[in-house]
Amino acid sequence: MSSEQSKFNWLRSGITLIVAVSLNIAAFADDGRSTPEQFAELYMKTFNAKDLPGLRKLRYPVKGKSAMQEMIDGITEGTMSEGNKFTKFEILPPKPDMDKANMGPDGLFYKANLKPTHLLKLSAVAKDNSMSTTIPIGIKDGIYYEVGVEPAPGDTPAYGFGWQRVALPQSTWSVMMPNEAEPGKAALEKQFGKNAANNPDAYGVVKNTADIKTTQRWARCGEEGKRVNDANNKETYRAACTTFTPETLKKWFDDPKKNIDDAVDLASRQNQGTVVQKTDIDLGGAPGKAYEIKDKDGTLELGRVYWIKDALYELTFSSKKDKPDQDGANKFLTSLEVK
Repeated sequence: MSSEQSKFNWLRSGITLIVAVSLNIAAFADDGRSTPEQFAELYMKTFNAKDLPGLRKLRYPVKGKSAMQEMIDGITEGTMSEGNKFTKFEILPPKPDMDKANMGPDGLFYKANLKPTHLLKLSAVAKDNSMSTTIPIGIKDGIYYEVGVEPAPGDTPAYGFGWQRVALPQSTWSVMMPNEAEPGKAALEKQFGKNAANNPDAYGVVKNTADIKTTQRWARCGEEGKRVNDANNKETYRAACTTFTPETLKKWFDDPKKNIDDAVDLASRQNQGTVVQKTDIDLGGAPGKAYEIKDKDGTLELGRVYWIKDALYELTFSSKKDKPDQDGANKFLTSLEVK
């Protein structure tokens, strides 16, 4: 083959490669996501087809393991599996500072992996009900994506590991725990302001407002030196206080012994557990119960329940270890102080 022929073949190959690459780029840029409206139509179509892998491809790739993203994906999958189908969409402006790090329910901070340019509100309207969800979307190289969520370890403030006495804001009780209560004072103040940790509902609260009116506030943490949601955490400490309105006390909870027994029974039924043992105890004359429960999945639960000044106090230690930390459990379970 002559040198001229070789040059011609090389040039032709180069032109063919350039054309092929150009066509691929054009195909990628014209896949129906070059405007927010096109993205919305594609997302809605993919969701309604229950195409979960296809839906994941519409999200900008998340780097590293993200517990927050996994939680969001779980909600999306649950909504999809229930048979919901979106029928319309709206394109809205993004909220301020959406690209900044924010605290997740695990007390760690997360950030958007792509700057949100719009919010996509999807709605499903039926005869008897309606449902909607809103997701942030952003653009990269001319293509719109669902914005993903990545860990932001550099933005997560210090957390207090080590045994300490924990008292919830504006409460009259405290317990010893192997770490500070999740999500941690510094995280609350960073997310919600310097007075956030003084909110009595900041660490955990459930309020029932139906016929039975109760308020339960709780504190929890993982085993010493670990966060509750760490992959290698196998033990959880939880302390809770439930209070009742006077009307609720009179109508439903006027028998302290029954209230205590019911609390132990509920603890066993929550995880299909079996009560291994149950013993009467007291705290300064206030009645209580110490119990051991073996859950269906093998989890060990050690707990103490007290009825003190018309309030129910529950301390629970849960362990998935072959050899639970009995010393730590005992230190926690015997530490309740009520003023």
